[in-house]
Amino acid sequence: MSRVIRELGEWDMDEIDRAYERMENFTAEALQAVLGKMVDRPSTGICRTCFEPIEPRRLKANPHARHCRDCADEEEAMARRTSLCGPR
Repeated sequence: MSRVIRELGEWDMDEIDRAYERMENFTAEALQAVLGKMVDRPSTGICRTCFEPIEPRRLKANPHARHCRDCADEEEAMARRTSLCGPR
């Protein structure tokens, strides 16, 4: 630990601040890029899990649907189990 503190002590605080700002900016930009991809694109109409067509009624209700009803139900059930029991 003292070695790390000694090494950090040699750094200029301005360098550390600039590095932190760059990291924050990168994180914010990456998050915006991911959110933009999720929100901007409508669904292809093909389920990402089983590769079957997504039901037209589902697409009409949610044009951004990524899964058919059955696969979405399975994903939701798995997420619910994971939140209760932890990953398997």
